[in-house]
Amino acid sequence: ADIEGMQLYQAKGCTGCNEGYKGRVGIYQVMPMTEDIAKIILSGGNAIQIADQARSDGINDLRASALLKARNGVTSLAEINRVTKD
Repeated sequence: ADIEGMQLYQAKGCTGCNEGYKGRVGIYQVMPMTEDIAKIILSGGNAIQIADQARSDGINDLRASALLKARNGVTSLAEINRVTKD
């Protein structure tokens, strides 16, 4: 997800503590089984090879999915960095 030039939001928090978020939002990755990914799995490929192929197939990883939530104003970059750091 390209974040250049997009309007980003900063969390305000609740009136009691001025931090945190109201409610919960799922950040998830859906990976369809493409023919190329199936070939990698059947040939004994590893997670890095699968992730590389998924990226080549245009499938968003967890962090890219989270960045889309930031672009839509659902969460902040600070929260994304907190929950998706490796």
